[in-house]
Amino acid sequence: MSTPKYKKIYDKIVHLILTNQWAVGSNMKSENELIKLFGASRLTIRNVLSILENEGRILRSRGKATLILDRLLQNSKETEIKDRSETLNADYKLLDLQIIKNSFTKQFTNSSSLYYINRVRRIKNNEVYLISRAYIPTEINGKAINKNFFKDKNLLHLLMSKLKIKMKKSEQEVSAIPLSKNDSVMFRVNEGYPAVLNCWYFYDYSNKLVLIDQETTIKALKVKNYYK
Repeated sequence: MSTPKYKKIYDKIVHLILTNQWAVGSNMKSENELIKLFGASRLTIRNVLSILENEGRILRSRGKATLILDRLLQNSKETEIKDRSETLNADYKLLDLQIIKNSFTKQFTNSSSLYYINRVRRIKNNEVYLISRAYIPTEINGKAINKNFFKDKNLLHLLMSKLKIKMKKSEQEVSAIPLSKNDSVMFRVNEGYPAVLNCWYFYDYSNKLVLIDQETTIKALKVKNYYK
């Protein structure tokens, strides 16, 4: 089975950062530059950047250049990890999977019900790194989606590879939020602790929304000194 293109690009970028060819504290190349450099689509590059951001390797801010950050997920022992790209397949734990009534009627205009997929992503020391709450229609383009599909760790890969859905574009909304009581327990911090909410919206070629992924993390906030 061939390696997905986004994974190859991710591996290359991580290698460039770890070998200091792309130095920590410097600006990441722009989306257009990355598209040209890797010969990839904008959606693929944005998917890679999202993974890098969620891992704390880069910091994106509206209207500003993307910064390359220190390796937030490493400690002295983790430098011995042979393949840093393993974080793409980090330990996910499914907390909840159910069919719910469509509460996103303005976004999912043709769906009466949705799959709600609540998962946490852990890193090497079993620490919760990210909480994901995703929403997918129970039926896309006339095809019913079996809940067994959600054993796949990458929901976008599920839609593109297993369901053969061609993605046209993605949109991202980033906001700062206080952690809820339940989420603060998962992250082992106090209720109200500042967090980053990354909301991703993925559309197919008919401009239908097929995935909303709401990702909550607290890791990126540890690098606020890079704003200076």
